[in-house]
Amino acid sequence: MKASHIQSQIACAAALCLIMPAPAPAGEITLPALLHEMADRDAVASLPIPAFTLKQSSSHDPHKTNPADPMGWHSNTDYGNALRTEVNEGRNEWVIMEDHGPGAVVRFWTPLAADKNNQTIRIYLDGSPTPAITAKLNELFRGCGFIPPPFAFVSWNDSDLHNQLAKPRPDAQGVGGDVYLPIPYAKGCKITLDSVPFYYVINYRSYAANTAVRSFRMEDFEAAKPLLKETGEKMLVGPDPTAGGKERKPAVLAAGAERTLDLPPGPATVREVRVEIKPEDAPAALRSLIVQATFDGEATVWCPLSEFFGAGVRLQPVHDWWRSVGADGKLSARWVMPYAKSARLTIKNVADHGLREILSADTGKWNWDERSMLFHANWHGQLAIPTQPRSDWNYIEIQGQGRYIGDTLTVFSPSKAWYGEGDERIYPDGAALPAFIGTGTEDYYGYAWGMADFFSSPFISIPQREIADHNNWQGYTTTSRVRPLDSIPFRTALKHDMEIWHWANCKVDYAVGTFWYARPGARHNREPQTQEAAAAVRELPGVRKIAGAVECEGLTVTATSPGLKVGEQAGALLADGVWSGDKQVFVQSTKVGDFIEFAIPVADDKPHKLILHATRSYDYGIVRFTVNGQPAGKEVDFYHPEAVLAEPVALGTFQAKDGKLLLRAEVTGANAASRGQRFFFGFDCFEFR
Repeated sequence: MKASHIQSQIACAAALCLIMPAPAPAGEITLPALLHEMADRDAVASLPIPAFTLKQSSSHDPHKTNPADPMGWHSNTDYGNALRTEVNEGRNEWVIMEDHGPGAVVRFWTPLAADKNNQTIRIYLDGSPTPAITAKLNELFRGCGFIPPPFAFVSWNDSDLHNQLAKPRPDAQGVGGDVYLPIPYAKGCKITLDSVPFYYVINYRSYAANTAVRSFRMEDFEAAKPLLKETGEKMLVGPDPTAGGKERKPAVLAAGAERTLDLPPGPATVREVRVEIKPEDAPAALRSLIVQATFDGEATVWCPLSEFFGAGVRLQPVHDWWRSVGADGKLSARWVMPYAKSARLTIKNVADHGLREILSADTGKWNWDERSMLFHANWHGQLAIPTQPRSDWNYIEIQGQGRYIGDTLTVFSPSKAWYGEGDERIYPDGAALPAFIGTGTEDYYGYAWGMADFFSSPFISIPQREIADHNNWQGYTTTSRVRPLDSIPFRTALKHDMEIWHWANCKVDYAVGTFWYARPGARHNREPQTQEAAAAVRELPGVRKIAGAVECEGLTVTATSPGLKVGEQAGALLADGVWSGDKQVFVQSTKVGDFIEFAIPVADDKPHKLILHATRSYDYGIVRFTVNGQPAGKEVDFYHPEAVLAEPVALGTFQAKDGKLLLRAEVTGANAASRGQRFFFGFDCFEFR
């Protein structure tokens, strides 16, 4: 891809006046219990009690059933799909999620499409024919319904993290909407929409049949509002700047050198890891300083600062529940890292020059038992991955028992075209087919249609992209998703892939940090990649200009065929390469015989060889040329399956008349393979030689 209102919010004072529900039995899954778990960083470091399976319902393309069938496996019709339709109280409803037995909805994503403003969502619990929740879909996800921010989060540009608590976005559209309010149910859950669904991804926990769950009720929600407010505020708080910890003094690590902290003997846990770098050392310090950790003799962490802290390779502020990055070079990670006996933290410099760093850590008590798990952070990087043919790129494969709790993906694209159509494929416990298939990379990370330059939330984040232009995805983009309630438990194994599906035929760089917990002895396929982490970070080129060229977008159009549409175009090339001046003249011809004439200024009356730089594309036609009324070169077929730079076209040698060359381009036909309008063409610039 690209990509609800029950009532107005009731003031907290009014909520306190409600009659409190009866206390929940010990161990019962309730809304307050799930909120407490969400804000408890220790919770994910132990095997869950009660155990649950995380499941997903999405509008993913139903053709994705056979990895051996590339056409179906990489198809992209991932919208408008539902489990079924049914009639309730005379209404047609589209069922988009259904579970039988005890469980809890813990994450719900959808894009905020303007034409869905009046779409109604209904959530039915425990087989009741009456929905427990009825709301306008977009109002609910914008934080304008009964669910407050940050539990309803609009994944759009935020200037201040705490704006999330104060400013619901009633007019937000064309961006992602995320709901993280847990909705528990005792016997089952069904979610419907009253019109055809667009895109959606829903994650929910499924508990064993005998698990005690108190189903969501509005009176319980009202009573839990103070806890909801407290939880939201807690999850937006960053690191304590006055925190102490065992610290090394600032030092410069020479190329290949490392520095180690031996932590207190266990049982204990790391509560926070802090690294400080010099801002001017970025991006090398972010990608080439490596966090390593060994717990109870197992090397479980090898990850560059860039993905470990969620910053990517540019030092831009970003914040989520577990990590914070400041523009001043102060990085904090609050992953809980238990150990039974011993622990060691290390920073290693794999760059070819020295880098300054400060490493410190806070530790605390931990009751190590048969449910406790070791923290893992692993990294996989690959340069120059072809986007054609489409493929699945492996994040990680794990053998053991544990919980997957998040990842940070950094992508470098040389093309302006959108890179993120690819879906996640997650295979728990050796499954032959993925249990999780979504609707796009950006949907997995909680935004939509690539319509975000930066945002921070407890659950998902993007530090500022290199180019703040939603039609230009060149350069580096870093996206993170962490999973306080939607962690994925696995009993024996887990495999996580991401489909590479780019609108351009080019080569991209991918790097991912994966974060998970496992019982001692777990194995994985991510060995240290020193060479990839040491590779120079790419820099975006400036605007390409052909020296001495006359840009077509600056020329005078002296004549056209009647009704011909002519305009400038930028950002439409779908492969490596850019237009001179970053633009072309786009001629939307509709038939044979359509023409355009340009006056090309010439400074002298000497003969000049005229070279045309143009574009080829899937809907382009065949064009012939004249200069000053004389035939110029051969007819040129500008068809290509995608938009690419054409080879330079030599039109001949000409002498100016009255200080100009009058060039005429006329459509004479179209390639049999050309589709769409078929007769378009585009000119970049003219060069004299």
